[in-house]
Amino acid sequence: MGKTYNLEPGYITVPEANRIVLTMLRITNLNEKSHYNKILKGAKQGMYGGKKHGTRMYQVRKKDIKEYALKCLQEEQLQLYKIEIVSGFEEESTMPLIDNSTAKKIQYYLKYLKFYEIISDAAFQDGEKNLVLRLKMKELIAK
Repeated sequence: MGKTYNLEPGYITVPEANRIVLTMLRITNLNEKSHYNKILKGAKQGMYGGKKHGTRMYQVRKKDIKEYALKCLQEEQLQLYKIEIVSGFEEESTMPLIDNSTAKKIQYYLKYLKFYEIISDAAFQDGEKNLVLRLKMKELIAK
């Protein structure tokens, strides 16, 4: 691990924030810089609770970085299923959340129903979309 800095409580350096995001997104190349650049640019604009530390370094709030990673993870999951989020997304987000093992079972049954043509392709896509939106994304966080 790199050098430790005397940061404010709850804050981390941008390289450390990048490592957290890569870990949460299960990206194995820890030298990947795409999220690093987004975080740094955002920190310079005050996003993620970003503020300057010293003369050349920025610090960001750890909680905000975890939220950013969760948002990236959910977007990645939604793209995986090729789903378009409709305007009623806010209403759907109030649905109760389900755990990962329940989601896996539901997805299995959805695939079964689609395979035997009990449900249409559109119904299958809607079912997977609702499944991703209701999944407890916080269970996937690496601690």
